[in-house]
Amino acid sequence: MEKRFKLWTYKEGEPPQVHDGPCNNIYSTEGQFMDEMESGRSRFSARQPNEAHAFFLPISIVNVVRFLSTPSKSYSVASLQHFVTDYLGVVSNKYSYWNRSQGSDHFFVSCHDWVST
Repeated sequence: MEKRFKLWTYKEGEPPQVHDGPCNNIYSTEGQFMDEMESGRSRFSARQPNEAHAFFLPISIVNVVRFLSTPSKSYSVASLQHFVTDYLGVVSNKYSYWNRSQGSDHFFVSCHDWVST
């Protein structure tokens, strides 16, 4: 499977919320994964979306939360949901891949340590 498995990374969206995750802090997993997939160095990168077995949505949840946060460091879950819904709308309207599986073969990477106090 390792020799055949391919991932397509969507090109839509602009940094910092998309395509630009952190690479040097406790949330670096998403940034490192984005960097690896978008650099073209990964043997798992598909050249064309029709070659892919799964589809990567390069959303940096860390950066989205930072962007949507207020000065008091609070954020609205509704704002985060709205951002992701808008992004998925762009992807699903432009490409048939989301629609053929209703997104079941799509994923994003997110690393968090949030806890309730």
